[in-house]
Amino acid sequence: MIGFGGGPGAQLSEYGGRKTSAGEKVRSMIGFGSSVATTPAALREMLKAAYAEEAAAGDNATSLSIGCLLTWMNFHRDVPLEETTDLGPKSFTYGPVPFEARSDDTAQVYSVAVKGIKPELGFQWPLDVYGFVAARDNLDCKRNIIFRRDRSNCQRLTTEDSSLVLTGPSRAVLASDIMNFEIELKIKGSRESEDKILSFLVIEHNCIIARSSYGKLFRETHTNKYCTTKLLFSQLRDAVEATIDVKVVEGSWSQDFCPRFVARTKSFPSADFLLFDPRESMVVSDEGTIQLSRSVVTVESDGELQLSVEAQEPGSSAVVVSDTMRLIPKRMGTTDGYFNIGFCKMEVCVSWSLLLPFL
Repeated sequence: MIGFGGGPGAQLSEYGGRKTSAGEKVRSMIGFGSSVATTPAALREMLKAAYAEEAAAGDNATSLSIGCLLTWMNFHRDVPLEETTDLGPKSFTYGPVPFEARSDDTAQVYSVAVKGIKPELGFQWPLDVYGFVAARDNLDCKRNIIFRRDRSNCQRLTTEDSSLVLTGPSRAVLASDIMNFEIELKIKGSRESEDKILSFLVIEHNCIIARSSYGKLFRETHTNKYCTTKLLFSQLRDAVEATIDVKVVEGSWSQDFCPRFVARTKSFPSADFLLFDPRESMVVSDEGTIQLSRSVVTVESDGELQLSVEAQEPGSSAVVVSDTMRLIPKRMGTTDGYFNIGFCKMEVCVSWSLLLPFL
């Protein structure tokens, strides 16, 4: 099964019961699932047909996305398209550290937002959205999930708040050659057969060319037949991986305030990497460990990692109390510190690790 969503019955209903085109089949099977088994060779032929069809129809964004997938399949024939990386963080925090491990260029995703929906397609705010966003690098060539929700756990997007609540990556995203971002989202209807595609997008990033733009935030804006999608990310030079864990050690988080945990790097001080999104409900284990939305970040080895906690007024971005710590990156091991915001004291443990350029 590839991606999320319904099988072929749902697809026929979505397109009015008519025979589906190659492009529609590809968007259904790759983006949101199909119960019909297909071989890599058959999928490759379907991609070729879909590419030609979308290009002829003038949908350049979709045809380019399909072309990126086709190119990836041709170069990585031994890795199934839908596989998710099984590599986690903290690979070399405690050693042993292999000779080939090193600091390396990485990609850091800050936000993904949906804009400019098409009313003529029946799209109206608010939207209940599910699907996934993933990065695909050359370490294992598998999807590194940045956002994922299934149909039973949609995120509601509004005109005022249309950015996704990100939950990844599960490990550092390498930026050493060519990498892809895959964005595949669907709108939940009253029944599964009425679900509609919102975004089918593959963004190719040439990491080698981007080395001439260190210190630049990449603001990718792509419009296709469904909506406009915005991706904000950076490419960090010579970075190490940092995994953040936070634990309440004194007091408790006040229910009067919304929590916001943020990571920033010295090279991008205005780019907030949300570790905990205030739109989410805080989950604290019996031992006091806070379940962060995201915990894996990267930071330049000669830079600085800034971690902050903010207590915000409900329904507002006004910060009532906050605390910040600044850390010098390590190549391995851990760094401990504390947040103290009066009603709550939290222990912070940052686990450092070098990266593998290849497996």
